[in-house]
Amino acid sequence: MLALIFSVIVAFASGAPSGGTGRLIGGTQAVEGDFPFVVSISRQDQHICGGFIYNDRWVVTTAKCVDGKPIEELKVTVGSLSLITPDPEEQIITILNIVPFDQYEATTQKHDIALIELSRPIVFGSTAQPIRYDEIDELAQPWEAKIVGWGATFEGGAPATRLRWAPIDNLAADCRAYGIDEYIQNFMICAGSDSGTVSPCQYDEGTPLTQIANYGGVPEEIVVGIMSKNQGCADLSIPSIYTRLATYYSWLLQTAGQQPAPTRSLRQF
Repeated sequence: MLALIFSVIVAFASGAPSGGTGRLIGGTQAVEGDFPFVVSISRQDQHICGGFIYNDRWVVTTAKCVDGKPIEELKVTVGSLSLITPDPEEQIITILNIVPFDQYEATTQKHDIALIELSRPIVFGSTAQPIRYDEIDELAQPWEAKIVGWGATFEGGAPATRLRWAPIDNLAADCRAYGIDEYIQNFMICAGSDSGTVSPCQYDEGTPLTQIANYGGVPEEIVVGIMSKNQGCADLSIPSIYTRLATYYSWLLQTAGQQPAPTRSLRQF
C-alpha cells in the first residue's frame, strides 16, 4: 500500500520529482549489497510490498500485505535491486505458510505484523543477510534512521523499478494527524522527515525502518519497525506509522525461532 525508500526507510508520495529514476520520495538509488536484508513480496509476479529477512526460513512483513491472500499467488524475492531485470544473485522463493499476528485488526491496522515461512532456506551471501531487530536506541548519536523500498514516486503510481533508500531524521514525530485508535505508541513508531522531503508511498508496506544502534558499545544496524500506514504521500510533512517490532519479541521467537548472530560489517549511514 505504501511506498518508500531507505535502508530503513513516511507519508504517500506526491508527484514532485524524486531527484532520480527511482522510487521512494527523496531517496537515493541503492547499489548491490547495500541492503541485503530487504525483500520484495509479489503477488502473481507483481511487487505488492516489502519485508526483511528474520532468519533463513522466515521473513517479516505487515499483516495487511499478506493476510487473506492465496499463498500460491505469493513469492518472496531476496537479493534483488531491480523489479524488471533479474539480478545475478537474486533468489525467488515460494511460500509455505503465512502467520499474521493473531490480534491483528484490519480496520485500525493495530498489530500490523506477519511472518512468512518460506518453502526452502535462503542461501546467505553478500546480497542476502538477516538483520537483527530491537527497540529504538534513544541514546544513539546521530538519532536517525533509514527506509528502503520499491514504493511509488507519486500517489497512485506503480512500484518503482529499482530499490532506493532515504533518511528518516525524526523517530519521535508528532502523529496527532491520526485518530486515537490509529496511533498507539506501545505498538507503533511515529517517524518522519522534519525537512518534509522524504516519505514512503504505495507498495512500501512492510519495508524496514533501520537505525545504527550502539547497544553494548558496538555500533550495529538494526531494524526497529516496518512501514504500516500513512495518510498518503502527497504531503511529505505528515509522518508515517511503523509497527514497533520490539513489542512482538515473544511472538516472533515462539513462531520463527532465534535470529542468527550478526555477521555483516557495519555500513555508515
